[in-house]
Amino acid sequence: INAEYMGFKEYLQYHLGIVFSTDELFDIVWSMYDEDGNGYITRDELVEVVTNSTRWMGDCDVESKEVQELIQAEVEKIVAFVDINKDGQISKEELYAAAEKHPEILEKLKNLA
Repeated sequence: INAEYMGFKEYLQYHLGIVFSTDELFDIVWSMYDEDGNGYITRDELVEVVTNSTRWMGDCDVESKEVQELIQAEVEKIVAFVDINKDGQISKEELYAAAEKHPEILEKLKNLA
């Protein structure tokens, strides 16, 4: 990369490489969902973040039963996939282990928030 000139392609490669490194993305995603800072992501925290994001996008009525059921179903899929010890909440270790095997889970959680 030329120090005086960086093309758009180089800018994107540089920028995306830093912003979306797995560890940084993990920290960003974790902080978005662990709202009370207790070291666990609960179903309620997942539902709240996804509901607020859906409301913010304005595409649908988050108070409707149909949308609430879709959000709940998505949350259940995430918990079933990541909650290794099946205690109903996600620890940092569980999310990290899932992200190491399936890095796309962090992108999915980021996009849902």
